[in-house]
Amino acid sequence: MILRKVYPFLVFVLIFLVVGAWLLITYDKATLLLAVNSRYYPLGDAVMPYWTNWGDGITHIILVIVLTVFARRKYGFAEAVRFAWLGALSFAIPSLVSLYLKSEFFNQEPRPVTYFEKTPSLVHHVPGVELWTYNSFPSGHTITAFSIALLLIYLVVKRHRWGWSLGLFVWACSVGYSRMYLAEHFFKDVYGGACIGVGTTLLVLWLGEWLGPKIFRKAGYPGVMPPALRPG
Repeated sequence: MILRKVYPFLVFVLIFLVVGAWLLITYDKATLLLAVNSRYYPLGDAVMPYWTNWGDGITHIILVIVLTVFARRKYGFAEAVRFAWLGALSFAIPSLVSLYLKSEFFNQEPRPVTYFEKTPSLVHHVPGVELWTYNSFPSGHTITAFSIALLLIYLVVKRHRWGWSLGLFVWACSVGYSRMYLAEHFFKDVYGGACIGVGTTLLVLWLGEWLGPKIFRKAGYPGVMPPALRPG
């Protein structure tokens, strides 16, 4: 059921993964970073520091709250609990995966400002943006953006899924693009973030839908989180 509801989005993700893999094999990470970062413009410098915040964890938390309120008013209490449960899991698990990878495996992975420290003039730095030095892989903002996009398609979108999927896919990619534009991440970090965001969120949705009713039933609230009330 989950794959059936989100497969248009997954098609676009698959295309991105294939093209991205070709780019990673064909070009080095410096070339890919500069292909984006060196093409800067005044509007981009003004917008990107704010646009990138769509991939911030606070954005995800606010979204979960909004979705819960929306579900409570439109579908009732049981669906509101379901939205809150799946939304919380889709924030917590991908975030923990990102934190674990950054701290345990890639804590010394240099970010662009460190990688280009001997040739800093090659990298465009947007004034006022703090550049991190290490923990480059994966891009946490990209993980969050792709997780949000997938969550919205699964919980909210009922019709015109190809159109909404394309729009949300482009939006998630734009967050990843902003990380390269701001010289915060390389393309491989964005690519990995997209993979992790989509993969962990699919797993979370499946586990959440399966475990949720069992957990609430054992806790003595059998009617709190029944199977989805809305048509697919």
